[in-house]
Amino acid sequence: MGESIGLAEALLGLDGFRVLDVTETDAELVVRVETMAEVAGCLECGVRAEAQDRLTVEYRDLPCFGRPTRLVWWKRRWRCRQDDCEAKTWTEVAASFSQRAVLTARAGWDACRQVGQNARPVAQLARELGVCWDTVMTAVVEHGQPLVDDSARVGDVAKLGVDETAFLTAKRRHPTKYVTGMVDLDRRILIDLIEGNTAADLGEWLESQPPEWVKGVKVVAADLADSYRAATRKHLPDAVRVADPFHVVRVGNRCLDKVRRRVQNETLGHRGRKDDPLYKIRKIMLTGAERLDDTGRARMLLGLRAGDPNDEVAGAWLAKESVRDLYLTADPKDAELLLDKTVAGCLADEVAEIQSLGATLKQWRSEILNHHQTGASNGPTEALNLNVKRIKRCGRGFRNFDNYRLRVLLHTGGVNWPQTRPPTPRLRTRTPHSNE
Repeated sequence: MGESIGLAEALLGLDGFRVLDVTETDAELVVRVETMAEVAGCLECGVRAEAQDRLTVEYRDLPCFGRPTRLVWWKRRWRCRQDDCEAKTWTEVAASFSQRAVLTARAGWDACRQVGQNARPVAQLARELGVCWDTVMTAVVEHGQPLVDDSARVGDVAKLGVDETAFLTAKRRHPTKYVTGMVDLDRRILIDLIEGNTAADLGEWLESQPPEWVKGVKVVAADLADSYRAATRKHLPDAVRVADPFHVVRVGNRCLDKVRRRVQNETLGHRGRKDDPLYKIRKIMLTGAERLDDTGRARMLLGLRAGDPNDEVAGAWLAKESVRDLYLTADPKDAELLLDKTVAGCLADEVAEIQSLGATLKQWRSEILNHHQTGASNGPTEALNLNVKRIKRCGRGFRNFDNYRLRVLLHTGGVNWPQTRPPTPRLRTRTPHSNE
């Protein structure tokens, strides 16, 4: 019996505790434990205390060999015999157990890691541990919030990326609500997430940062949003503002789509259908010209000949390709020349959508050309947005922004996760080969 209890204590892995007995039921494994301390001093006067009685406290621990595990701590209640001592009775405490939590400390840490680092749903983990949703989320907040608030998590940032994502979709009571994410483009981590996507929202966040940190930001990459440009122009006047190439090209693609839809309605009197010539080539026209083979070019020219009587769609396609040509060169002078020619050509065109494209390019001229000077883009930001949306999907939507922000930052914020247990040794490092 002693050897089996010793083995159980080794498997339990809690310093200062011994296993009294282990009971297996159909639903779970119940392990009854107690501390090894036989002597305790009074918390107030230091005089040796005596054990008064015991009480049982139940905790949910990590699963053991695929079975839910319940730890039953047979707690001692100590008593001080000194009449003038204010400490009459107290119960023993241990770092492995919280006085106000159902989960053990290591189970809470593992829940935080599973929800934050591995992006697992809270409800799924709660079902596995046999606790409620609030218990798991409380553990995530308790262990994860200090990691997110750690000043060493972010550090100095030289290149800052700014972008928005949807937080709450539009409903009868409110429009779509957005959040703004700030990204360190060099380390590719999410610095912070704030509610709103206006200039005031971003400006308020920048004002809350240390002045030395703000001065260290040399480059800001964002989409073609006037709100972000206004905020960075005011609070980061010395930083170089860069228009993200992806969003610049998307402006050209949108111009092409607008012209195609309008011509479609004017010529056929309805929206695009699968047999309409312009609708059949809509994806081909959005493909880069250098990526089209002979078959694709022939299909595009045939569709334009049949559905574009005034060559308006063809002109929009050429304008879109001119925008893309800006990023086919790495020479800033060549890019400046190409951009000026594109703007002049678009503004001189008779099609209103193409003129609007030229006006947009002219308005963002310096930010577009700054990409060739700095090489910065919002590519890391867009990549992190996929992880942000992953958190949103696994949570089946969010209503509490604080919980949403915490889970997003735990997953994408470059958190320094503590090594609560040694790394698992590899049993096999390569595919075994038979000697036969």
